[in-house]
Amino acid sequence: MGLRDPRRLSRRQFGLLGTQVAGATVAILLGIPIVGFILSPLFRRQPVAEATVGDISNVPDRQPTKFVVQFPAGDWTSAKVNAAVYVVRTGSDLKIFSNTCTHMQCPVHWDASLNEFLCPCHGGLYDMDGRNVGGPPPKPLPQYVHRLDGTTLYVENRFTESL
Repeated sequence: MGLRDPRRLSRRQFGLLGTQVAGATVAILLGIPIVGFILSPLFRRQPVAEATVGDISNVPDRQPTKFVVQFPAGDWTSAKVNAAVYVVRTGSDLKIFSNTCTHMQCPVHWDASLNEFLCPCHGGLYDMDGRNVGGPPPKPLPQYVHRLDGTTLYVENRFTESL
């Protein structure tokens, strides 16, 4: 009886190794598009669009006023998306808030009886300066990048900080 060469693969070992290599190849080939799909938003730049809010000369001091603007829906369509914008004037200071809650992105609204922005989904509360003062929101209300031309306000479809 001869001794077997320890470096030589048996048919069973060869079949097992071949199956593992084929499985790993299929997993990698299927994984590449999935990883690309997940990571692509990190590298895609959203085009900046500007919308006209309007004349804000009549916005009262320390009373959030809601305006509705339209932004393009995306690159592949000419449709428009409505977005609510809250303008808060405090003396000479001007803050332009989104109505998007930083907890679960529900729409918030100004509640005059509470004197706070209220998120009806989970009870999030924000003060007039946009700071979260109650409930689960982790961050203040997002503020739009904006510019003022005389008394006409313009906002961009991006925020001063990420959501």
